[in-house]
Amino acid sequence: MTHSHFAYGWVNPLMGFGFALAGSFLGLTCMVLARNLPSGRARVRWLTFASLAIGGTGIWMMHFIAMIGFTVKGNNVKYDLGITALSLVMSIVSVAFGLFVVGQGKPSIAKIAIGGPLTGLGVVVMHYTGMAAVNIPGSIHYDLVWVGASVAIALVAATVALFFTTWVRGRGSLVAASVIMAIAVCGMHYTGMFSISVTLRTDVNSVPGVDPLLLLIPILVLATAVLIGLIVGVLGEKDDKPVEAEPAPAVVEEPTPALVGAPASSFWDSDTKPDEAADPRLTERGRPMLAARLADRPHPLPRQRERDWETSAEFNGFEEPPARR
Repeated sequence: MTHSHFAYGWVNPLMGFGFALAGSFLGLTCMVLARNLPSGRARVRWLTFASLAIGGTGIWMMHFIAMIGFTVKGNNVKYDLGITALSLVMSIVSVAFGLFVVGQGKPSIAKIAIGGPLTGLGVVVMHYTGMAAVNIPGSIHYDLVWVGASVAIALVAATVALFFTTWVRGRGSLVAASVIMAIAVCGMHYTGMFSISVTLRTDVNSVPGVDPLLLLIPILVLATAVLIGLIVGVLGEKDDKPVEAEPAPAVVEEPTPALVGAPASSFWDSDTKPDEAADPRLTERGRPMLAARLADRPHPLPRQRERDWETSAEFNGFEEPPARR
């Protein structure tokens, strides 16, 4: 066999699956946030973030990481930088098309039936555009049966992914949907890769392009920055809806402490008046003292003295006031 898809063992497939899983989960989370907002700039912003997460990280980064593992024995494999960048743009644009179709307005099965296959075709074009960026000392041929299988997987995967972005809610459902999407993306890529065969030429000594390992570090740094930005944005999102004010806590009125030495009173104690419980001078023992004090107190106004006497008479049972002084 002249070529291999696993030059570094299982490192590339596992890394590719990790990017596909992370991009799918963040993209679905952004779609949930977009669905919770009314149509407008806020929803467009989260739909754009979802397109970057799914198209840029979940699909294209998985594709590129897996392509690093593609080697031709005894020969160099290089990439055309312009075509590689074009495949990235095509991945994001195709996913954005499907997400904006189902994400704007009221979701429906008809929108998914239209947007899903078109998005899947965009992913297929992205994949084989990325393959066209590969330069080897020879030529690459494709088995149409495997190509058809990869196209079918892409169409079904894109349609199911749009369904997930429209109706999936809850953390457990998001994780399950992300795993399914990541498996579908990886399955589509490696099915397409198994369709190729390589014919080498002995008269070619060098090929144009950039070594993929030189592209790996800057692309990983860029992808990591995008992932961190999306994670911070999702975790820091407090929802654009106005926050409802929490009800004020009920104020519990503390009972006024009774005067020192006041007798204990009970609600069911009908013989004890409230005033007697609050002021010990109003008890049976304190009434004569209060009456005498009111009677002996000099008042400038006679009428005020009579009122004071009536107050003391009420407590002592006197029938008429004493003679005015």
